[in-house]
Amino acid sequence: MLIIRWFGAWPGASVPRAPRCPRGGGTPRVPPPEYESRVLSERLRTRLEARVVDVAAPFWHAALGAERAAVETAAAEFFALYPTRPVPDNSGGSGFSDSFWLYTAGRLLAPRLVVESGVYRGQTSWLLRRACPDARLYCVDVDLSQAQFRDASIRYHEGDWTELTFDAVDSARSLCFFDDHVNQARRVREAHERGFRTLLFDDDLPAETLYATGAPPVPTISMLFDETLRPGERVEWLRHGRPHHYVVDAADTHGARALIASRHVTPDLTPIVRYRAQGGLTLVRLVE
Repeated sequence: MLIIRWFGAWPGASVPRAPRCPRGGGTPRVPPPEYESRVLSERLRTRLEARVVDVAAPFWHAALGAERAAVETAAAEFFALYPTRPVPDNSGGSGFSDSFWLYTAGRLLAPRLVVESGVYRGQTSWLLRRACPDARLYCVDVDLSQAQFRDASIRYHEGDWTELTFDAVDSARSLCFFDDHVNQARRVREAHERGFRTLLFDDDLPAETLYATGAPPVPTISMLFDETLRPGERVEWLRHGRPHHYVVDAADTHGARALIASRHVTPDLTPIVRYRAQGGLTLVRLVE
């Protein structure tokens, strides 16, 4: 394992959210899962879904060259599928918006080999299995005990994804999804070395918003492209009142930026769907 200069929760560890207490004290009030609040009127639901597609279609066209009809089909599948998810409460993991982007990415990319690093409760594993039904799917986590969804067709591994072996990797039909709170520069290097050229990252936060998640995967992809960060700079933040810091070190990046051919950050759907804001996903294409 690579040791990075990160001071806070251990990478890959679950970081529970502080429960909300009612005024005057008493038993903490846990908010219900976000999707328990949604529009039911068919006409208005259709209108809301169309607004989401209006954002997704130009994004996926710019990122993948996808036609609007293909995006509409993938989106319609997701809207019908999401209410059936086997993990009704995925608090601390991917919510509606990030789930939408992950599912549509899987459908549009149509990979034959998929590796997911960071399983948590298994919602994203379920999404990837449904989006890529014919793919060889590997799901990896340092602790699989929290998974509420498992599938016999998925190859599970408890540990690090670099411990997996593959017979062959077709770079044009393979995908890695990293949601594991591990140094994203390291993940870029590892993926390139193993033949992967298309990557999806969660928690790709800029340096000024590292407080938005527990154990941020520093340096993130955004930080690799931040020309203002200098070696030795101390980045400090609070997370639920607890101090954390990261010291910028060139050894952490070690050529990762040069391996990135392009990157596209998914748009924020919060103004449309009004669910909790998430960091979105970053699609990264690597050089040959």
